[in-house]
Amino acid sequence: MHDKRRIAAEIRDYLARERISREQFAFQTKLGKSTVDRLLTGLFSDRTVTIVETHTGLSLRGMLEQSTSADASPLQALDQPSIAVLPFANMSGGAEHDYIADGISDDLITELARLRWLLVIARNSSFAYRGKAADVRRIARELGVRYVLEGSVRVAAQRIRIVCQLIDAETRKHIWAERYDRELSDIFAVQDEITERTVAAVEPHLYAEEGFRAASKPPESIDAWGLTVRALALLTRITPAQNAEALALLHHATKIEPNYARAYALLGWGYWLSAQCQWFDDSAARHSQAATYASQALALDPSDPWGRMVSGMTLSSAAQHERALAELRKALDLNPSFALGHMAYGWALLRTGHFDEAIAETGRALRMSPTDSFAGFYTSTHALALLGAKRFAEALPFLRDAVAAFPEYPGHLNTLISVCGQLGLLDEARETLAVRNKVAAPLRVSVVRRSLGRYAHGATFVEGLVKAGVPE
Repeated sequence: MHDKRRIAAEIRDYLARERISREQFAFQTKLGKSTVDRLLTGLFSDRTVTIVETHTGLSLRGMLEQSTSADASPLQALDQPSIAVLPFANMSGGAEHDYIADGISDDLITELARLRWLLVIARNSSFAYRGKAADVRRIARELGVRYVLEGSVRVAAQRIRIVCQLIDAETRKHIWAERYDRELSDIFAVQDEITERTVAAVEPHLYAEEGFRAASKPPESIDAWGLTVRALALLTRITPAQNAEALALLHHATKIEPNYARAYALLGWGYWLSAQCQWFDDSAARHSQAATYASQALALDPSDPWGRMVSGMTLSSAAQHERALAELRKALDLNPSFALGHMAYGWALLRTGHFDEAIAETGRALRMSPTDSFAGFYTSTHALALLGAKRFAEALPFLRDAVAAFPEYPGHLNTLISVCGQLGLLDEARETLAVRNKVAAPLRVSVVRRSLGRYAHGATFVEGLVKAGVPE
């Protein structure tokens, strides 16, 4: 089995070098996507190896052990993030509802496959376990995956209940679980919503687990992927020290693998965050660095949604609104379940004056990933969109949550002061201003007026500060 995994790793390296997707490889070799997915997990026949050698020029059969029982041996989990979506169980008691359970499983496989860093086992392989007792560790070994997503569907009258759970197959630890209860008026709309929300919730949990896995390894053995997922975990905590540590890890990742687009995209995100949080005096230079790294990421991989998102955010910060919106729409086209991408798109819409659309997008991001808040950035961005639409009372609780999540960030505090001013909550505004002036240079209306002058919500924001009694 060790030799089969070596062959699978050799083919994955070939695809990475040649920048060929699994789908392109399946088309070129005429093997079919499910066969290629099995091939990349170490499940293949001699005929498949012969076809691959013919199309790639690789010498693979010399790696095979001579044991004829090798194909029947259970796989070990691959040294890369990988997942199998098991067929959801129909708990309704009637075979007429099997199509609902199968449809949700199919949709999840399709949408998870959009996450190009994640190997997703094809339907034909995972559905072989339909109706069987789910020994997760055994199934994961046979399919060669680290994670398993399983669930159930129950239909009663016009109600549907869907339960999902993400499991680390090696430890059997439940990483994430959710239950959805919906009216069954439009089954396709329900399937679309549940699929989108599940993928949006699962992705950050997988990143976090991969980060923990990489952090447990000796530093000298961590590859570019491991460094990148560790960096992302640090970036989500949003502090100057962890931002600096994340950037160092990402720079190291690009030295190990100079063509790794995701590392450059996250470098751009890290520099953009540090500029947005005003941790350093060179904010303009950091915005410029963020734009440079986003461009590098897209030059290496135009279909990376993170690269598109960071590019869009840097363009929005530069008030190039139409270009920013176009980039952010592309990010969501590439991954419709990208919760952070929806938040970023909402931010750009807010800055261009499309307040109702901005509220819809930022609200969608909150629903898709309610616990993955990036230290209040989801809630504060939603509140900004509400401020732009002059829905100040609705914005207030979101801002209080944002400040509680990240009290050291002056941006959250500034927005809370403005909303309190608009609502006449002058005591809270004065208390917040006193706190805010302890964590950053004293707030001045003239400074905010200059910084927000190119954005559609700027005048309303400044008006609130004036009403709150902030000095000019």
